[in-house]
Amino acid sequence: MPYLWRRTLIGALAVYVIAASVFLLAGGGSASNQQRAAGNTVGREITDGLYSLEFTTIDGLRTSLGHYAGAPLIVNFFASWCVPCVEEMPDFQRLHESRGEQFQILGLAVEGERPARRIVESTGVTYPIGLDDSDLLVQLGGVAMPTTVFISDQGELLESHSGVLDYSKLIDRIEELFGDG
Repeated sequence: MPYLWRRTLIGALAVYVIAASVFLLAGGGSASNQQRAAGNTVGREITDGLYSLEFTTIDGLRTSLGHYAGAPLIVNFFASWCVPCVEEMPDFQRLHESRGEQFQILGLAVEGERPARRIVESTGVTYPIGLDDSDLLVQLGGVAMPTTVFISDQGELLESHSGVLDYSKLIDRIEELFGDG
């Protein structure tokens, strides 16, 4: 009886985790309303310094989003413990292979180099991979995993999408945000 509150807390936590997982897997996570609700002010604050945001490549080199300036950019945040993240990576690879001349894709692992390398090897992705060692996920409006960020060729943050994006949803988002190309 003295541990009843623990069971209740664990049960509530389990229900929350399951509900959140179902919500995200069903595509319920969508474009972050932070940018839309706040209008241009928030976008300007982020955009002004967007290209100065830094991360480390999977090979240990320090770089910034400025490396991708001048072309539309899709940044996909992932982690080994995030099953939907790993499952959607082949769709990002397919997009990279089929339409990679229209925009750039960057994968950023929210954990260390070793798990990131294992995921890259297991999924076979060939687009650039880095490590989110500067908390870019939060800075770019991510609220859950997986998160995909769409940045215009002018360096404007167009959308932060929290939730799974399969290939057809990726195409829809790209056509809406970047145009048909």
